[in-house]
Parts: sequence; structure tokens; C-alpha cells
Amino acid sequence: MRQTFSSKLSRRHILQGTGGLAAATLLGGALPARAASELRILMGGGSWKEMVEEAFFEPFATSRSIEIVWRLGLTQEPLVMAQQRRPQWDLSHSNQTGASQLGAMGFYRPWSVENIPNLDNVHPSFRYEYLAGKCHTPYGLSVNTQEITRNVESWLDLWDPAFKGRVAFPAWNWVGEEVFHALNIVFGGTVDNIEPSVERFQALFRDNECKILNNPDHVRQMLVSGEVWLCPNYQARTEQAAAAGAPVEFRLPKEGGMSWIWNTAIVANRPDASTELAEACVNVTLDPERQIAFSRLIGYPPTNMEAMRNLPPDLKRLEYTDEELELFGRLQSQIDYMAMFAYRDEYAEIWNRDILQAS
Repeated sequence: MRQTFSSKLSRRHILQGTGGLAAATLLGGALPARAASELRILMGGGSWKEMVEEAFFEPFATSRSIEIVWRLGLTQEPLVMAQQRRPQWDLSHSNQTGASQLGAMGFYRPWSVENIPNLDNVHPSFRYEYLAGKCHTPYGLSVNTQEITRNVESWLDLWDPAFKGRVAFPAWNWVGEEVFHALNIVFGGTVDNIEPSVERFQALFRDNECKILNNPDHVRQMLVSGEVWLCPNYQARTEQAAAAGAPVEFRLPKEGGMSWIWNTAIVANRPDASTELAEACVNVTLDPERQIAFSRLIGYPPTNMEAMRNLPPDLKRLEYTDEELELFGRLQSQIDYMAMFAYRDEYAEIWNRDILQAS
């Protein structure tokens, strides 16, 4: 279900006429002409929407005396694609994967320092052509330090026979696809050549009896129960598992970690006034003070280096060195997201048939 909200109304009230509006825009119909007195945003919703609204969008709307209209739903990309000639929305919440793919097809506008000045102070690991993160989500390895007493510093430790039956990997349709492509780079492959990873993962599942992790809650459950000692995971999720009693720590692999960055991509082909408003808004999401406020709400590190250098004492746990931040961006920055999109169905079949079923 998708919902459209206006920030000038109670969050619990749906804007009148939403059903007709959605139907019209899906069919490519035009909305009445308007000045750039409102910002129209596509987003999944939930607690994330509430936090970005508090940290970024409400202050921006107040400072500009504008209205923000939200359309909530888990999958917004088809709407952006359907409206390419006459788009009715200014911003669409995305990560670097979706933004890179839709941007390359002309649905999103590139970001530039000229139009988004705060972009200049965002660490390169979290800057892509069509998106820069308002936060990032450190991703590496969760390690059970009670069962694993030696130092774990590499993705290759997943293949250690000493951990047979106690390692796990994320499901392909969760984040497994992108983690697979990142490790394929570690093994010397490319998006056009995944043979190095196919052979490695066949061994991981066949010889090391690797388990599949379906979602964050499943990861926490497996770590807390001790069924899994070592697996790819988010730092924040590792900390949650530790708080729930699992003897686990987060490790950043020496080959490079990963990080999904999130922000609102700028929809292409909008009126100039709407685009200028959208760029001003995303510039606020890169502001150091606003990012620190958001980090306090969400528990993820900022991407602005001024914010990183000035984290208050209660957020110092989110601080990383320049070298560590470079490691977080090393692998994903090499992924060809359009090629990944082109091979998506073929590689999903290889994963299921040649890796999971053959193990």
C-alpha cells in the first residue's frame, strides 16, 4: 500500500484525493501547474521516514516556508520510470545501487558540488554520481570472540575449515547479491566474470557447510543462539546482537568492507524551480550539524568529514579514521551497477542452481 502525506497535516491524515492522484500519475497524467512551494518525496516510510523528517526535512521546510508531500511505499522505482517524460516527484529515497542504475538510464540527475556545496566535504567512499550518503552503514564481519580466539581480519576467514558449519552468508535476495559481487572483486573477478566466486562459494557451501541468513533479525537470532560464529553483517546489527547476549564483535576486513549509503536521489526532468529546491534540500542532508543530529537518531556514522571530526562524546563510537573510511568504499566503488543489473537474472539462477543446489 502506498500513501501520500502532506507535512502541513497530521502525519496520520492522508491527503484528500490521493487515490485519484496516484492513478493519474501512474498513467502519466499531469498535475495542475504549481510554483516550487512544495517538495514531493518518494520514500519507503516507517521509522526511517520519521527520523529523516525530524533531522532534515522538517527544518528545511520551516526555513523555506514550503510544504513537503510524501508518497510512501517500499518500491518507488517503477513509478519514477513510468513518469520519465512527465515526472511528478522531486526526490526518491534510494541507495547507491538503485540510484546508479536508474541514474545511468536517465531517471535521476547527477550531483555536483556547484549545485550541492556540502558534497565537497563528503568522504569519497560515500559519493556516487547520482547520490551521496547522509549516513553510511558499516558492513564487515560479525565474529564470535568466545568461540574464535584467533584474529579474524579477512573475508577469506569464512572458508576456514575450523569454522565448518558455523559460518553463514546473506540470502541473495536480501544483500547477498551485492556482497557476492564485492567478494568477486577480492577473488580477482569482474561483473562480466564471476567464475572465481562461483568456485569459491561452491566450496564454502559444500565443504564448510555455510548457512543462509534471511534478514537482520535472523542474523541476530543465529548469533545469539551460537549457531553461527562468523558471518557478514552490519556493525550496528553486530552491536545489537552483542546487547542481546551474543559474544560478538565487528571486524573490518583488510580487503575492504562495505557500506550501503542512503539519501534521496534527484528525479530528472522536473521544472528548474523544483530541481533547485530539491538540490537545496539534499544539500541540507549533507550539512555536518544536521548529520550529527541524524546520527544520534539512527545510530549510523555521518558521511561529512567535518561531522566525523566533531562527533560529540556520546557518538565517538561512530568515529572512523580516513584509512578505515577508504576501506569501506573500496569494493563497492568498483562494482559496475549497470552490468550487475543486466546480469541479475542470469546470476541469480547460477547462485541457486550451481552454488546452493550443487552443494
